[in-house]
Amino acid sequence: MLSDSAAEKLGFGTVREALTEALISPLGTEKLASMRPVIDPDARKIALAHTDALQRVVLRGDPIPLEDFLDVHRYLVQARPSGAMLSAASLDQVRRVCRTSRLIHACFRKEGYGTLAKVVSPISVLRELEESIAQAVDPNGAVRESASGELRRIRRRLRQRRQALREKLRTLLGEAVRQGYAAESQLTVRAGRMVIPLRAEAKRKMRGFVHDSSATGQTVYLEPAVCLDMGNEVRILEAQEQREIERILREVTGYVRDDIDAIECNLDVLGTIDLLHAKALLSVRLAGVVPKLSDEPTLDIRDGKNPTLSLREKAGAIIPLTLSIGGEVRTLVITGPNAGGKTVAMKTCGLLLVMLGCGIPIPVHPESVFGCFKKILVEIGDEQSIEQDLSTFSARISGLQKMCNAAAEGTLLLVDEIGTGTDPAEGAALAQAVLEYFTDSGALTIVTTHHGTLKVYAHESAGTVNGSMDFDERTLQPTFHFRQGLPGSSFAFRIADQMNFSSRVLARARQIMGKQGVRLESLMASYRELNAKLEARLSVPAIEQKTAIDHASPKSGRKVHRKPGKAAPLPDSKFAVGQQVVIDAGYTPCEIISVEERYALVSAGNMRMRVALDRIRPIDAPRLRQKGTVRMSTLQARIDVRGLRVQEALAEVEKLVDQGMSANLPSVEIVHGVGTGALRSAIHEFLEAAEVVKEIECLDVNPGVTKARIT
Repeated sequence: MLSDSAAEKLGFGTVREALTEALISPLGTEKLASMRPVIDPDARKIALAHTDALQRVVLRGDPIPLEDFLDVHRYLVQARPSGAMLSAASLDQVRRVCRTSRLIHACFRKEGYGTLAKVVSPISVLRELEESIAQAVDPNGAVRESASGELRRIRRRLRQRRQALREKLRTLLGEAVRQGYAAESQLTVRAGRMVIPLRAEAKRKMRGFVHDSSATGQTVYLEPAVCLDMGNEVRILEAQEQREIERILREVTGYVRDDIDAIECNLDVLGTIDLLHAKALLSVRLAGVVPKLSDEPTLDIRDGKNPTLSLREKAGAIIPLTLSIGGEVRTLVITGPNAGGKTVAMKTCGLLLVMLGCGIPIPVHPESVFGCFKKILVEIGDEQSIEQDLSTFSARISGLQKMCNAAAEGTLLLVDEIGTGTDPAEGAALAQAVLEYFTDSGALTIVTTHHGTLKVYAHESAGTVNGSMDFDERTLQPTFHFRQGLPGSSFAFRIADQMNFSSRVLARARQIMGKQGVRLESLMASYRELNAKLEARLSVPAIEQKTAIDHASPKSGRKVHRKPGKAAPLPDSKFAVGQQVVIDAGYTPCEIISVEERYALVSAGNMRMRVALDRIRPIDAPRLRQKGTVRMSTLQARIDVRGLRVQEALAEVEKLVDQGMSANLPSVEIVHGVGTGALRSAIHEFLEAAEVVKEIECLDVNPGVTKARIT
């Protein structure tokens, strides 16, 4: 689905660290190391269902037998050859694994554990092997005396002979103490034999065999001759005991050998349970949920929080993200100020998808919808420097080329600061071409940028939308709120102005930026202000809104019709497509594109807005500019060629002019937009060369429209 490096760029490394902290065994660690997001929608649903079920178990506080998750693979390797023998301690660890497997199997198959029963269904309950090991080996890793009748007989005889030998030696040691030639008053053992410590000069006082001496040579350790036979008998019994122990261990190891495959399968399931438990704990920590899942490549995130930020900061301090892409919307262009959260918003989309693919519930509203993607490609550059610009741009081009090769339906492409690292104009043009290719391929694309031309492209192009990160213009601080459908501003001029930057330099900067650029920034600021007013109005209780409407009705002079069953007033619709209007008390002329029952879709320059009818008022007639003279005119016919290539647009313009001549129309209008100005220039050149066109006029209120008088 995506490379490990791409996952790291999205912040999945922090998620892995949190999972590692929650694991309790090397089995889970191995599972985590091999964990990758799945592509198959059904596999994703199953994985999420398992984690969600265990998360509910954790939240209920039900006890889960997770104490003995031991990795005994190396012991199974040792036990595989015929005749091999495991130590008593190793066998006891195998027993613990068998016991844990049995308890987990029984626990997860209880009522109320739902789909978890399928997770543990491959476990083999090896009760007979568990009991065989338990009968032979105790929890301390020693062979039990009850393991066999022969071992019981040998150990009983061994205890008797050791006791007899000890009593004989104590008698001899007591005599040596009374005689004054004993170095100590306690028996000891040397070379596996029980001996008496004597002073070196008195070693001839007692017949026997010297087995050792002290470091100073003043003490010798002697086994009395009268105890030699008894000591030999003890050594023989000890050898017999060891042979019987080895026989028992080989026999029990054989039982393990017979069930090696089943034990390995159990270990695999235990590793899965360990990782699943870690996912459940992480989900509880993030307040994660399983959202609505779709098999189609789509994203509808509601109140989503970035998991990386949630793990590092207080969840309450994180601004949730609401974002939608998919269906007709194939490309989202996110703009806004530096450090405003553009990259975090983009990363959040990718990271949430990766976590879902790994079976981890995510911190979003349950009504969010997450589709399934075959591939996720990420292009996020590092911080650039003068020395690295060339190499950085080359690396970005290489990454974009890989994306172009992979772009297709079911692919998600995430690009941070597209078009940077080179000449701004060339970078913007290249970025737009890349976005056009991505959109046409059917892939879903989310990019961040500062290029103003990409904002215009996103506004005018089908399948592409703008998005922005809010900025508090009073405090000059980002709010980290995402707005879909509205392009953002870098607020460079506003920030400079607030910081008392040279007004003369700022004025010159605005002049260099150009009239259209300044108007676009002004329009976006106006739209943001209107948006804020609308949200404030929506936040007012319904009773207060009704009162406000009642007070405002007499001033509006507009009739109010009430239909049966309708609580809200329905204003008269006296507006028509193509009519020039202004919004509220504003002065920015807008043009009506379409009219609905309560709303109108209006355009101002390169911006489109859906505005309530009671917020707009008409302008009597548009002003037209003709060779420096202002004159009044009325719209007769128009076409919209925005989004078309130059040759396609010129063909439509030629057709319009011909139809206008046939219908004896006085003039026609062509909506070409502002953009880079290339389409407008080509249309003007065509109209100037046309013999039937008498005059060419540019609408003062809308520079994106050209009027041609043909009669």
